Amino acid sequence: MACRIPFAVPTTDPMPPATVAPRLLARAVERFSSLVHTFVPPACLGDADRARRARLLVHFGLQGTAFGLVYALFYWAIGHGYGALVIVVCTAFFAAVPWLLRRTGALGLAGHLLVGTMTIGFTLLTLIEGGIHSHAIAWLAAVPLCALLVLGARPAGIWAGICVLVCVAVGTAALLGFDLDLRYDVHLRRQVDAAGNLGIIVFLFALGLVFEVSRATAFRKMRSSIDELAASNEKLAHLNNEKTEFLGIAAHDLRNPLTSVIGFATLLADHSSPQVSSGAGIIRQAGNQMLQLITDLLDANAIEEARYGSEIRPHDLRGLVVTSVEHNRHAADRKGTAIDFPAGPALWADADGNAAVQVLDNLISNALKYSPAGTRVSVRLRAAGDWTEICVRDQGPGISDDDQRLLFRKHTKLTARPTGGESSVGLGLSIVKRLAEAMGGSVRCESRLGEGATFILRLRTAPASLSPPAAPPG
Repeated sequence: MACRIPFAVPTTDPMPPATVAPRLLARAVERFSSLVHTFVPPACLGDADRARRARLLVHFGLQGTAFGLVYALFYWAIGHGYGALVIVVCTAFFAAVPWLLRRTGALGLAGHLLVGTMTIGFTLLTLIEGGIHSHAIAWLAAVPLCALLVLGARPAGIWAGICVLVCVAVGTAALLGFDLDLRYDVHLRRQVDAAGNLGIIVFLFALGLVFEVSRATAFRKMRSSIDELAASNEKLAHLNNEKTEFLGIAAHDLRNPLTSVIGFATLLADHSSPQVSSGAGIIRQAGNQMLQLITDLLDANAIEEARYGSEIRPHDLRGLVVTSVEHNRHAADRKGTAIDFPAGPALWADADGNAAVQVLDNLISNALKYSPAGTRVSVRLRAAGDWTEICVRDQGPGISDDDQRLLFRKHTKLTARPTGGESSVGLGLSIVKRLAEAMGGSVRCESRLGEGATFILRLRTAPASLSPPAAPPG
């Protein structure tokens, strides 16, 4: 017995109309956007504002062409020959705007062509359609708006003035009794006015829609760029933290064995033959330079990570200077450079003792580095109103104006080089600036080529009567 096996024929359900319309509209908008993009010059794509103006110009050119064709056919159908001729000529110019922009890339030229065509076209229609009673005079209101979007505020103001003059001239003519005759059948006036008023509503809506689409596109791209930038910044911050952590660990782990090397080199220099002692002295000097570099790296990392604590209180700056001078005395004697710091009264200022000595150590050691043998480094204290200044002056080659603009930046290499073969990695002065600012002060340089350099540390003066004695840091 035969049996029938039922089977279903696959069918495709028609897409609901509510879904079809938005998709068709979206597809039409996408194709129109692709068409607009083909007319945007590549030279305009690199700048967001130029790209926006170029897209608006293409939009308005194509939009004017579409409107012109519709109205030219309408005027031709009702027998309004003069109106049809004016619109056909204007439509040709509207259509030329995207091609002109694509060929020349001249936004200003294309924009003035578009706005000028609108002004002349609407003015001619006003003159042949009854003057002040013509619907075309209302279309002049769209000219300044288009000019503002594609040309900017100043050109838009000029075109607005031209449109105002046209309206004033037409209105004055009407007041003086100069009536302008209609150039079409008077019985069609209601249809022409109705079509014109309807057209300006649609035109201004389309104008606003184009602007809104452009704004939304620009905002979407900006949002995407901001998100990408935020992700990149987050990644860079993570990498920078890893770099800083690694550098801090490496520098910290290097300091302890390096201190041992310097210590043993000092023992060899003090208890060995002259030949061994000389070699040990070279090892000690190189070790001290390496230790200073490690210290600068650790300090720079601490400052960048805001881990550098400071205790601001009144200090006798003279005591701090004496401490720093003693720190640099051995280097000065070895190079044959004198440090001149005359006796004088105490001057009190708000400072962090350790940070202030570190700043002074950097400034004095730098002065020694760039001073020739047999010269003098002068250190002076002076009161300057609410501030107290410490001036460190050398007799080196001086600092050029170009180099002075680079001072206090990290890893800066100046034209002048140390005179005794000392090392310089360009971190010291950047640390000096950060420490001075952390104490509420500042540091600056005064110099001329061939006349040495003076570095001035400025700290806020503290009244001596309110200043408790503070022992200078060792």
